[in-house]
Amino acid sequence: MHHSEVAYLDFNREQGQAIALASQTLTELGGPEARGVAVQARLFAEQLETLLSADQQSTLQRFSAGQLSALMFRQMPGADDPPPEKLADIMSLANSNRCQFLASRNHLLLALAQHRSFAFDIDNDGKQVRLVANFKGGGCIPLLDEKPDTETELTSHAGMRLGPHTEAPYNCSTVASNGHSPAPCALILTARWNPAHEATAVFPLRHILERMHSLDVLALTSPSFDFTRSECFADGHGNAGQAVSLLQFNPDGGFAIRYNSYRFSLNANASRAAVRAFNAFQQVLSSTPPLLFDLQADTALLINNGRALHSRDIIRDNRRLLLRQFGYSRCAVPIVIAEDPLLVRA
Repeated sequence: MHHSEVAYLDFNREQGQAIALASQTLTELGGPEARGVAVQARLFAEQLETLLSADQQSTLQRFSAGQLSALMFRQMPGADDPPPEKLADIMSLANSNRCQFLASRNHLLLALAQHRSFAFDIDNDGKQVRLVANFKGGGCIPLLDEKPDTETELTSHAGMRLGPHTEAPYNCSTVASNGHSPAPCALILTARWNPAHEATAVFPLRHILERMHSLDVLALTSPSFDFTRSECFADGHGNAGQAVSLLQFNPDGGFAIRYNSYRFSLNANASRAAVRAFNAFQQVLSSTPPLLFDLQADTALLINNGRALHSRDIIRDNRRLLLRQFGYSRCAVPIVIAEDPLLVRA
């Protein structure tokens, strides 16, 4: 598909082999959660840059500069890894050599795009690599141990439909504020198994904002919106937010949106202009067809978390397993708890 906000980077055989070798080395060093791997990933990324064409380097530069909503990496070496009859438990999968390899490759690709892989202290047990699959029910086909009347959480560990959203937290976008680190600048996804070719949907936001009245866009920058606490955060941690903006403009002329279709609402003191703007934004979003990406083990999708929303439909095949990691650009200023591996306060 052609879209001005999306680019594709296809690796040739030599490049793909270099990525596979570097990823395997990072895996043997312990993967993204191990000390020293981030430095080694940056070194491998610098070496890999020398193998890239001028066009490939330009594409990476556009993403690192915040000028793309999504970048799809393609034609990376795969492996003979057929899907199982059912997924193993999450810990066994996370510790498996194949998932460690794919996570290490994600780490390398983030470094290639000038982003630092990191984790939030109260999300995903403080780990960088999150497995995205139906572990807790809510998909089209019930799990063997799924109870019929149990309320399913709205997280990537369940099978329910997830509407258009950016990744939490929603307090700020680039620089830490009021004790909160900014939201991820980017996220990267790859698939270990996606046998039903279930798509990841992306909504580039620039064209959505351009379809709105300029005064409505301006009203989205006002502190007129509330959000509920993310269920991904550890019990007893993370708060709901009140009177925050949905949109901010950056000094470099770019913008960043923080939004979640099932967590954001209008603040009780929102002005009529903000009410109109929020309704207009949701109407334009609902009428905008998403861009669909079929993730497989030989691809990875890098999404700009401030320039695009992403979503997915209800899970149809419970063997679908994605791996997700967050990245900060060079402009991000988080509250750092540990440097290596990078852990920040949410």
